[in-house]
Amino acid sequence: MFFFRGRKRRKLLETPLDANQRALMHRTAPLTAVLPPAYVPRHEGAVQVLLEEKSWEGAGELDLTPEMRMAVAGQAALLQLRQDADHYPGLDTVLVYPNAFVVDHEVMDEDGLVHGGEDELAGESWQRGVVILSWQDVTDEARRRDGYNVVLHEFAHQLDEEAGAADGAPLLATGDLQSRWADAFGSAYERHTKLLRRRREVLFDDNAAENPAEFFATAVEVFFEFPRDLAREYPAVHAVLAEYLGLDPAAWRFD
Repeated sequence: MFFFRGRKRRKLLETPLDANQRALMHRTAPLTAVLPPAYVPRHEGAVQVLLEEKSWEGAGELDLTPEMRMAVAGQAALLQLRQDADHYPGLDTVLVYPNAFVVDHEVMDEDGLVHGGEDELAGESWQRGVVILSWQDVTDEARRRDGYNVVLHEFAHQLDEEAGAADGAPLLATGDLQSRWADAFGSAYERHTKLLRRRREVLFDDNAAENPAEFFATAVEVFFEFPRDLAREYPAVHAVLAEYLGLDPAAWRFD
């Protein structure tokens, strides 16, 4: 069974997108259009795997179209270009709402009392195998470079969750990278939270200061959206992300 599954995946990884699929992906996810040619076969193979192996569902009466699947898969595949990528093994379903969706949550106050409430979200990642996205936010954020990209953010959480509970450290290949990762991200997170307290200008948004998991997911967004700024202001974070993801957007040409 595993032999045939592995053979099917290898075939998918070797299958390029057709011209119409490629044009659709570049139009709906412009970041994929600036990927250097050397990465294109690996990227398109990863797109094929995600489209075939994951369940894609519309929610809130959304009719999920090939355009929507391609926009999400094209961006999610950018995080799967390293040689040992396993294409989000814990992910079963990508669920897409037409707009931001509301979730119930519980918050504990300073007195230890738990209060219920609602949040309106653009995306959410569950360790139990689901990524939930707002199509409006997907399409809006894919078309502009402003440091926000809900697809990259939520799929970064999936990477983080491969190692267990989300803590800002995905599965890393070597002990040396683990050590450098902890130093780079630990120092950057401390610096970011300190800058926020002092009301200084920051590269990451306020949400990145919530916890190390949010900081990592936000760092992935910035790595692709403002790679040269990240390399200049947080070179150690940029370096370990480039090593882990197997690519360096700071060298790409953004028109």
